[in-house]
Amino acid sequence: MAFLIPENIPSRSDVPDRLRHVARALRDFVPDEATVWLQEVGNDPRYLLVLDPGAGIALIEAPLIRTASRRPKWFSKCLREEEDILRIREDIAALAVGLQTRIDRSLVRSLPVSHVVAAPDHDEPVDGFQPGENQALLLGSDMTETRMHAALRRILGATTDGPLSEQEENRVRAEINPRVVIDPKVIGSEAASGQTLPLFQEPELAPEDVIRVMDRRQERLAEHMGWGYRMLRGVAGSGKTLVLTHRARYLHDTFPNYRILLLCFNRLLANALELMVDPGDRLTVTNIDRLAYRLGRRSAGGGNFDFDQQRRRAITAANRLPDSRRYDVVLIDEAQDLDHTALDLAYAMLKKSRRDLKATTRGLGSYNTGHLVMALDSAQAVYGKAGRRSMTWNPPGVTAQGRTTIFGRNYRNTRQILDFAWSFLDNSPTGRSNSNFTEGDLVVPKAAHREGSVPRVLECGNFRHEARAIADEVERLIGSGVEVKDIAVMYGHKDLQSELWNELCRRRDLPYFHIQHRERNGIQANRDKAMGVQDKIRVSTIHGLKGLEFSRIVIGGVNQAYAHDVPEEEQTEAVKRLV
Repeated sequence: MAFLIPENIPSRSDVPDRLRHVARALRDFVPDEATVWLQEVGNDPRYLLVLDPGAGIALIEAPLIRTASRRPKWFSKCLREEEDILRIREDIAALAVGLQTRIDRSLVRSLPVSHVVAAPDHDEPVDGFQPGENQALLLGSDMTETRMHAALRRILGATTDGPLSEQEENRVRAEINPRVVIDPKVIGSEAASGQTLPLFQEPELAPEDVIRVMDRRQERLAEHMGWGYRMLRGVAGSGKTLVLTHRARYLHDTFPNYRILLLCFNRLLANALELMVDPGDRLTVTNIDRLAYRLGRRSAGGGNFDFDQQRRRAITAANRLPDSRRYDVVLIDEAQDLDHTALDLAYAMLKKSRRDLKATTRGLGSYNTGHLVMALDSAQAVYGKAGRRSMTWNPPGVTAQGRTTIFGRNYRNTRQILDFAWSFLDNSPTGRSNSNFTEGDLVVPKAAHREGSVPRVLECGNFRHEARAIADEVERLIGSGVEVKDIAVMYGHKDLQSELWNELCRRRDLPYFHIQHRERNGIQANRDKAMGVQDKIRVSTIHGLKGLEFSRIVIGGVNQAYAHDVPEEEQTEAVKRLV
């Protein structure tokens, strides 16, 4: 079965019957590797774009075809009403030519692009239709299990020497839908030039002829997920953030009047998300406590700051806001890090006219339907109580049942890293689970997309020895050609940080940037600058870099790491989650 984007083309009411008939035939009778997109140009009728990696590309329209009629005139001659026979769309023909030109310019080997006129109601050639260059006719008699794929390959010529490689297909998909490209360049003028986005980085494997795009499932979900309330659950590195940020950009471009809010817990992650979506007046990116502070204002008085109280005050303030200052869409990344109060605040930021989240259609639903999406992974719940509670939260009057999409494939890590992580979490070299994780929390090693080297464990006697071992490893990485911006050093205990500064910075003069998350000992917080650092090794607590990605990571102080707001009897498992 061909892969349809969106999945429901054959049943959509906004697609003409004839085109739905063609989409059903493609879905049912063309192999899995083929992809079918529903396309539109302005207010004109829609058409289908089909990519068969072993044959070529077809742009298929299904115009209304009337049987040619002859009517007698006063001079006893019959004239054909040709204008009623077939109306070929010149714009689709021009699109096919333009796409062929772009593909020929790219690094893809020859791939034919044809303009196809489908006539599902006709089993014989249509009288009056003469195919032009790169044009062909697809008949109803072709749309059967035994003939459909052969007919498509005959039309396209099937001149390719076997199917496209993965990189060749990625280039073609990038020409068809440029939005799927995972752009390696940062958006915005304030960040350093050439900064890479923190998504599935492979800097040492990215020459100019390599292009990286979302996979087909991610593309379909990001652009065509159902409206209303939706939940994206998936293992680490499976593309949840990628889909969520693409969704934000897609809605921002498609609905210019909608206001969109993208939320997370970690402030550093919020800064990274800003780089991915290019926020503006209608697209806001922030973390939950920065939002709560702006709405509720921080109260005067000493003592420990009560974040829960601040969020409750912000909810009251949010409910008083006019709809013009609230949002049509709220998207939440790393939702497992937010407790119930924080999620209530996220819901309160929806416009009152958008509080209905019950829509189940794949389109916009009714005008008053809102959109709230939560992306989460319960195995990454490292902020104590919040992580254990967020999984039970739902908006008023609706549940996640039937609205949840599961991501099971890990694109970020190698099989060797996942194998090591599995054994580390379970204390079992066999990989057989004996922990309290629930089904779906852990990603098994076979779900990895890539292969790599086996992670190493360096045993040291104390923090000073750990700092020396970490410095040795950093020097080895730099010496092997790894850029410093792709190296992260994390520590599980604050006492290790001072040893790291002495060893890396003072003794070896290595480029060192310690991410300070709050003012301490007269040193100002600098976490908002961390994403712009390109010429230094970033050093942080394990919590501090959560949600970001680097190609090389060294973690120290593992034995002394501590999970906050977790009972002592649960510390071991919580720290394992953290690491």
